[in-house]
Parts: sequence; structure tokens; C-alpha cells
Amino acid sequence: MTDTLTQLVTKLQDLLLGDSSTFSTATCTAAIRQAFKQLNFSVPCHAAETQEAVTDQYEYELSDQTALQVVDILLEGTDAYQDYNVSLSFDSYFEDDRPFFRLRIPQSSGRTLIIRYTKPYTISGLDSATDSTLPALYETVLLDGAAWITCLVRAAGRIETINMNQDVSASFERMAEHFRQAFELGLANLAKRQFPRSEPVSHGWEDEWVNRS
Repeated sequence: MTDTLTQLVTKLQDLLLGDSSTFSTATCTAAIRQAFKQLNFSVPCHAAETQEAVTDQYEYELSDQTALQVVDILLEGTDAYQDYNVSLSFDSYFEDDRPFFRLRIPQSSGRTLIIRYTKPYTISGLDSATDSTLPALYETVLLDGAAWITCLVRAAGRIETINMNQDVSASFERMAEHFRQAFELGLANLAKRQFPRSEPVSHGWEDEWVNRS
């Protein structure tokens, strides 16, 4: 099961060899929120929903109001397995902070539209979310990002308050740089994950007989 915010805060404190007295829950929560924002912008969740086409209708609203971006609209195939889908031309937009798309050529009733889009992951307990949808692999990357931000906050805190030992702030800054690199590398690797193609593959088997007459 994916971790809740409380569990992630504890893991973050453990990662930094601290506890709530050295890294407060409020600071850890703020750091997780900031790193989570960057993760959702960089490698969001890819999802899909279907809607029935309406003759002569151009504009449709997504039922999932958390959508970040519509990436493709497909006309579902009428073949036996309904998987020969055709990508349609469209424009997506937000109005009153609600996601819409407009087909450039309307489709007929009785056909199904497949809408592919991105949306943010959620963490139970963070910003009123009641469910955690972030995969375990992503959580490790998120913790690197949160540790980066937490170390920066901790370094600044030493500078602004007591700063009895200047090496303490410098140490946190070095730690922050390490976690920043790990976070960015993790995001880059997660971005390599392949998502569904928009069109069916049209080439052959690409074996030794390809292009031979």
C-alpha cells in the first residue's frame, strides 16, 4: 500500500537521521508538498476516460476535473477487439478551471471517444486527499526531493538564528546538493517510462524478410 503523508514524514526524518525535534512535521510536510508539485509537473499520472460522441458536437468536458492536460483524443475502433483506434485533431483548454476539449471535426453518435490525459498523483493526508496513488518507486524519488528542500530550509534556519557553527549550514548545503542531484536523476529516469501509443503500429514484423521482394 502506498504511504500516507504521516508515513512519508517519518521516512523523511529517518533519511535525514533526525526526528520531529530536528526536522519538524510542518517543515517536512512543506518540503514534501514542494517536491510533490515538481514530481506531478514532471512525471504526472497518465489516465484515460471514454465518452460517447454526439453528432455535430464539437466541445466536450472531461469528467475528471483533476486533469492537467489532454494529450490525445482517439476514435475507438469498430474492429473485433476495438483496438484499431484513430487519433483525432483537437484543441484542449480550461474554462472556469474545468478541463475541456474541442474536436476540429465532430464525430457521429454511436462512436466512442477515448480521452487520454495527465493528472496529479495524490498522497493521503496531503491537501485534503483521502487516497494515496503514488507508486512506491515514485515515493523514493519524492523523498530525495523533499530531503533536498528540507536541507535547504535547515541551512537557512541555522544562518538566520543561532549559527554557532558555520560548518553546520555548509554541511546541510552539501547534503542538499546531493539530494537535488538524486531527485533530478530520479525524475529523468521515471520520464523514460512508456505510455500508450496514439496510433496502431503500421510497420511489419521488421524481421529478416522485411523489404524483400
